[in-house]
Amino acid sequence: MFKPFLTLAILLSAPLVQAELDVSIPKKNCLKVAEVVRNQDVVLLKSMYMPLNVTEQQYKEFIKKKYDWAFVNSYTGINEFTLGEVTVFENAKNSKNNTVQRSALRWGHDLEVWVKYAFESTNRNTNAPATNGGFCRFAMLDNTWYMVNLL
Repeated sequence: MFKPFLTLAILLSAPLVQAELDVSIPKKNCLKVAEVVRNQDVVLLKSMYMPLNVTEQQYKEFIKKKYDWAFVNSYTGINEFTLGEVTVFENAKNSKNNTVQRSALRWGHDLEVWVKYAFESTNRNTNAPATNGGFCRFAMLDNTWYMVNLL
């Protein structure tokens, strides 16, 4: 007679497990970022980046700045591009991380994901091996993941 109540009591006292957020698309797209820069691929960038009201030439200039940084001025290229940990920022508009909050207020999203990346290269100034990295940042807006930075 008390068995159903006991089962219910056990279920109610167990901590709720929140469904894990699927970050496979941001991770996959972060890998593509290296290709965007390496190949100066405007079409690929436009397929992933937050929609902008800019010209094709402005997209090219945006990518070229990163290309020059990674292949011409500072480094000799992007080699062995790898991904690291993923950080999820829920309620991004109220985040304590100023970068996340500014991004969320600008674009209107509530969820932002940062995917850590690293790549190997050679420092052009010292000719020494170099490792550089940062975060690919993605925002969920209207059930679609959009990139909000380029390396």
